[in-house]
Amino acid sequence: MPKILAVIVLIGMTVMGGWFIVSAWGGGPVKQPVAYNHKAHIDAGMECAACHTGAEEGTHAGIPLTEKCALCHKPGRPYPKTPDDLAFFLKAGKEIPWTQLHRTRRHVYFSHQRHVTLAGIDCAKCHGDVKKKTTPFDRAAFPARQAGMNLCVDCHRKEKVTTDCLACHR
Repeated sequence: MPKILAVIVLIGMTVMGGWFIVSAWGGGPVKQPVAYNHKAHIDAGMECAACHTGAEEGTHAGIPLTEKCALCHKPGRPYPKTPDDLAFFLKAGKEIPWTQLHRTRRHVYFSHQRHVTLAGIDCAKCHGDVKKKTTPFDRAAFPARQAGMNLCVDCHRKEKVTTDCLACHR
């Protein structure tokens, strides 16, 4: 009987562990509804915060709204070219249903303002070389996802800022 109980507990822990990993990390590849080209927009002089509201003054960097795209892109106008996938959402007046790729875990406090504005950290430090990205991001593209908390702690140590657990963990 104790062996059966141990097997049941082990199976339960395995299932719960798998659920935790999938829910925390979001699973596999993602196909975004618009084939966004970060490089083209950055080459045109746009800053990250132009689309990602909150990236400089908030805790979270928002996902771009369709109205941001509509400031420059007008279906049927030759420049800037409006890709068909974007034109669909603009003509319909609908929000682009972006799939959010990264969520900070609930027990972690992260402030974009503290890192981007106050510390002057470039977005690429955590998000990879966005300036060269010609295809939409995938979950695997975020260095922070790959390294987890180690990326943060290594940077904090290098920059000689706090590594006190309570500075980032609730």
